[in-house]
Amino acid sequence: MSIVKGQLISSQRYLDQEKVADKASRFKRFIVSVYPIVLRGVQYTILMDGHHNYAAATLAGVEPDYRPVRKKVLRILSDMSVAEREAFFINNITDSHYYFVETGEVVPELVMPETSCKLQCHAGNRWILGGAA
Repeated sequence: MSIVKGQLISSQRYLDQEKVADKASRFKRFIVSVYPIVLRGVQYTILMDGHHNYAAATLAGVEPDYRPVRKKVLRILSDMSVAEREAFFINNITDSHYYFVETGEVVPELVMPETSCKLQCHAGNRWILGGAA
């Protein structure tokens, strides 16, 4: 059974193409971390870590090795309610609006921020705004 549920999305577009080409030429396995989640009623899987590995796998013509996010991340997320977790992911993006990884098209339903929950920020192993007490 695949860990990827729904379409694969990301909010990180930046890629170092030299790094991608190097990995594609040297690696046989391309590990990427993903997190399945329902956002605004639609099932997605967020590409959380391994964007260069994903691009290298695509360049090499092989399927990436999908893995769940680390236990530390899961612990942080488990402290949130479902609504808080949804707002957290919608409101905390990297360098782009969420887009479909396969096509590059922006996910229109995720462009607007989620205002139904308090603002949350997690950094340096602790909540700096909102979040769990």
